[in-house]
Amino acid sequence: MGALKSKIAVVTGASRGAGRGIAYELGRAGATVYVTGRSTQESSTDDRPETIEQTAAGVTARGGHGIAVRCDHTDPDDVARLVQQIHDQHGRIDLLVNSVFGGSEASLPPGQGKRFWERPPEHWDAMMVAGPKAYLLTTRAAVPLLEQSPAALIVNLTSFSPNQAAGNLYYDLAMQSINRMTCVMGQELRTARIAAVALCPGFMRTERVVDAGFGNQATETTAYVGRAVVALAQDPDILQRTGQALFVSELARDYGFSDQDGSQSASFGL
Repeated sequence: MGALKSKIAVVTGASRGAGRGIAYELGRAGATVYVTGRSTQESSTDDRPETIEQTAAGVTARGGHGIAVRCDHTDPDDVARLVQQIHDQHGRIDLLVNSVFGGSEASLPPGQGKRFWERPPEHWDAMMVAGPKAYLLTTRAAVPLLEQSPAALIVNLTSFSPNQAAGNLYYDLAMQSINRMTCVMGQELRTARIAAVALCPGFMRTERVVDAGFGNQATETTAYVGRAVVALAQDPDILQRTGQALFVSELARDYGFSDQDGSQSASFGL
């Protein structure tokens, strides 16, 4: 409790899912968390009930300070306004968590099948633009504020399956792009003492997963990935991991944390 009380964090795509779980655990650790996304009290995406205001309130209720800011992370102007607000209010970013992703939106056309030639181009756009491109736009804009932190960390949510495709072709390409991007970010940001890691959770019991009826098959809660982020943010030697793709399950054993039920799930592969 309070281990991150002085930290200024940004969690993108935090209205629901992994982003919300991460924001809540950062709040539990006492951090100030900018909760961003497109789902607000006035207008929520995919007719979902979750909003950034709810997440921000949950961060504050857990002991941190939640600040909700509407931001479409595929829009450079929106991202610039977010970074300017953080600059004016706090002057730095200690932790940036990129977890925004458009590939699961219910508004996407279904296509004629699951194989890549049967999927419409909108699937590519959703996964590559509201995914790697959004991560890059946000990180690029945030670097000047990350440079003001004595120990800055970028966490890119991703998936990694070394021996087989991570889901369908478009999703796999999006995730591999994030992993490779993180690798190069780690190299280029090392001289600024900014660490960048890709973080791979398992099959999480997100709101969408539960509503789709797969809650009993999921391996972990979203708090598990949140606890991984908290552990990484406290690691004084985090630069030793920069550029790497890390599994939440392996970090649980390295850092000694567990999921809400006390379990430590096995490594997850798609």
